[in-house]
Amino acid sequence: MRRKGSVMGQWVPRVSAILRQVRRAYLEISARLGAKAFICRALAGSSRVNLCVNSDLSVSCTCHDVDGSGWIGDLGRESLAEILSGPVARRFRRQLARGRLPTPLCSRCCDLRPVDRRTAERLADVCRLPQYLKVENTSACNLRCASCPRHQIRRLRRKPSLSLGEVERIAEEMRDCGVETLSYLNFGEPFFSKTIRRELEIIRRINPDVFIEVSTNAMSIDCDDKRESALLTDDMQVSLDGISQQMAEKYQRGIDFDRVLRNVTDLVAYRDAKGLRRPRIVWKYLLFLWTERRKHLLRAIEMARQARVDEILFEPTVSPFYGIPIRYYLGLLRGVGEKTPGGLRVVLRPPETTWTEPFRGELGTECAAGEAVG
Repeated sequence: MRRKGSVMGQWVPRVSAILRQVRRAYLEISARLGAKAFICRALAGSSRVNLCVNSDLSVSCTCHDVDGSGWIGDLGRESLAEILSGPVARRFRRQLARGRLPTPLCSRCCDLRPVDRRTAERLADVCRLPQYLKVENTSACNLRCASCPRHQIRRLRRKPSLSLGEVERIAEEMRDCGVETLSYLNFGEPFFSKTIRRELEIIRRINPDVFIEVSTNAMSIDCDDKRESALLTDDMQVSLDGISQQMAEKYQRGIDFDRVLRNVTDLVAYRDAKGLRRPRIVWKYLLFLWTERRKHLLRAIEMARQARVDEILFEPTVSPFYGIPIRYYLGLLRGVGEKTPGGLRVVLRPPETTWTEPFRGELGTECAAGEAVG
């Protein structure tokens, strides 16, 4: 007999794909009726969220490229500048300038912008070197989260993890482009990699001033080598979606709640014992229908305070759709933290003013805002 979780894992992505297609058609029709078109910040090189180098060195214009339709090049054969000015990225920008969305993924992308057609046509061939990059060091993971397209990604990637040589190649590209912010994460669990410390050391050696952010489930951060790896980053979000094993595993299948909480507490103590405030450690708590009661959030804040993390972020989600946090979207959680674009934020240990922008230094050799690379 099939397990309920297995069935859910199959039909949730299908429903999501249908909804993306419906929204894509809606946006295209609306643009046509309003004499509008589109531009994409990721394809212009100015995204602060997307543009991702995957574990097989393919480059996607969206971090949520679950089917390969956002693939715009291969860093194993081309530079980032060549990819952004190359034929696929150029074709995508010209489709947008005609009011068409190149992929179904565009319909939910935060970098999509409706503009008048003349502006879209003028910007169709303009791009710049990116100051932000997302890198997926591995697409492997030790969890099976309910909405994660794990099986699709496994089939899509030509290889599951980057080699150290490939990490060095990416680090050199970052230096040449003047990348300021690196998100070292995507579909896999970054610390599941056995070479995570050496990877981050390579990146730090070549890009000493880059701001590195990472998201993790912290299941693997259970030894000093992994803790030293964490200390090479600037901002770490730890995903733990609930206040108990029963609550968290409803979405994070395979999670060990007590282990994660213990690993995070030990990491904070390890960092503090060295007199450091980097990385800033944030408990990221996804809000679902079953995790969003006020009493749950207040208990999570107390647990975060006991673990001495720097802050806790209650982040709403729309996936899976059966878990949409209704109370949050109805505005019934007022008074629980500061409302931000990312959700409800509770700062427990304010950052020191001298630590706010670590490792940034002077800007690198990136293009000026209006300078085109192709």
